Amino acid sequence: TQQPHVDSNDGDHHHHQQQDTPSEEEPPAPPRPTKFEVESCQFSHWYPTFRSIPKSSIQNTTNYKLRKNVTIESNIIKPLPNEFIEYLLSDGVRLPRCAVRVSSCMKDDTADTNGDDGWNDSDDNDDDSSNEEVKQYNFPNLTSQVQIALENLGGNCMPKLNWSSPKDATWMNCGTLKCTKVGDVYLLLKSSEFVNFDLERAWDDLEPAIVVEGEAVENDQGNDDGKPPKDFEYELVLRKWCNLHPSMEFRCFIYNHELIAISQRHPTKFYSHLQLSDEDEVHPTTDIIHAFFETYVQRRFASGNMHRYVMDVYVDSQERTWVVDFNVWGSRTDALLFDWVELMGIGERVRDIEKDIGENGGEEVDAEIPMPELRVVTKDMKDLTYDPLSSFRGPTDVMNLMGAGNNDDGGFEPSSFKNFMEQCVRPSEM
Repeated sequence: TQQPHVDSNDGDHHHHQQQDTPSEEEPPAPPRPTKFEVESCQFSHWYPTFRSIPKSSIQNTTNYKLRKNVTIESNIIKPLPNEFIEYLLSDGVRLPRCAVRVSSCMKDDTADTNGDDGWNDSDDNDDDSSNEEVKQYNFPNLTSQVQIALENLGGNCMPKLNWSSPKDATWMNCGTLKCTKVGDVYLLLKSSEFVNFDLERAWDDLEPAIVVEGEAVENDQGNDDGKPPKDFEYELVLRKWCNLHPSMEFRCFIYNHELIAISQRHPTKFYSHLQLSDEDEVHPTTDIIHAFFETYVQRRFASGNMHRYVMDVYVDSQERTWVVDFNVWGSRTDALLFDWVELMGIGERVRDIEKDIGENGGEEVDAEIPMPELRVVTKDMKDLTYDPLSSFRGPTDVMNLMGAGNNDDGGFEPSSFKNFMEQCVRPSEM
């Protein structure tokens, strides 16, 4: 997932004493993605490839059983109505009229018997204290499609747009991306800055040229014009909900078609079972992910036309690896336990190794490429790591308002959530 306001170097800056000697040259800035790279990382561009892989195209050199499906079941809805995009970009947290429930955080008896949200029309009987009219959005066809998709996925899903999931807005949905109602889907998407980035800035600040073998190749699509490709469409993705154990989620960094580094996906969590034992030179999970990458992903993603990218994966209890997402290479994507200058250096060293071996005329290139380093949070660093989502927690005053109705057991009281949402939909008095 692309993260618009996350700087992977936050909290990692070091202060140095001033010296009389000249300072070292500034490290190069992480590269910007090209339009082709952004387009290739859209969910609908890669999902069909990894949901159904022809077995005849797979060269399996591992001991694992051959698989044709290596990603999670999902439904893609597109094109999306213009009114829905306008709704997502509008101010406030009001749900459309067509949403039957505000959130699954609310109990059944909090919704009106007439099938409305129970708060959507709360302003209708209000006095005329405000002259500002709040627009009512309505897209029943899309809502019907979302409801059908939810049912097809077993009643639970995780939503996202072309690139990003609303993981920065889980505080609006009882702390989870799990959606059981259409209202959950709309509420998460509406509250997310990551989703807003997809809508407004996905095509900004791109590399004006594609670099191939050190030479700039102009792109006739106008790489840096800030506009999407002519055939671009926004898409709503509903992924089947799976209870993934956070410790087995990993981020993989690929450069020059080689897996060069792997990071624990959640950089503030310490997991004892991920620690490398004294007997192992290479982390066992590294072997699992590396074998998966070479068998199913290498030169298959983007039809082999994209040599640098980031891949999120999950390793299940049967040691099967699953593709979760693809992201662009560079500072738009968080480097987690690495940093982008470091990753660029590793990538170039791997490229040089391949080049040297290739010039010697041997066919042992793969044998000489080092295994990727897998970094996990250790006991020494567990209090020093930075959570990329730490700046997207719910504001204190909002959380206090939402928690004002918490029950005696410390659980969530739906009436407080309803009161909070009623405050959100009213026009500001400022």
